Amino acid sequence: MKEDFHLILASSVGERDGMALELTRADGEIVAEVYEDDASKARTVTLFESGVPLEAIEWLLASARVKL
Repeated sequence: MKEDFHLILASSVGERDGMALELTRADGEIVAEVYEDDASKARTVTLFESGVPLEAIEWLLASARVKL
């Protein structure tokens, strides 16, 4: 399952300032992200498509706890 997905740590400056851990498919398409706002430190989860396996979401959330 994990070979079908990758995690990418990305920073965002401009309209939204913060860090995101993105869950991407092998082709690079972003399917979900955990975003942390620099100012408030609030974290949000966004799914960009339906049908993402629960195991992949759990991996994303556990990794975000450590990496963000």
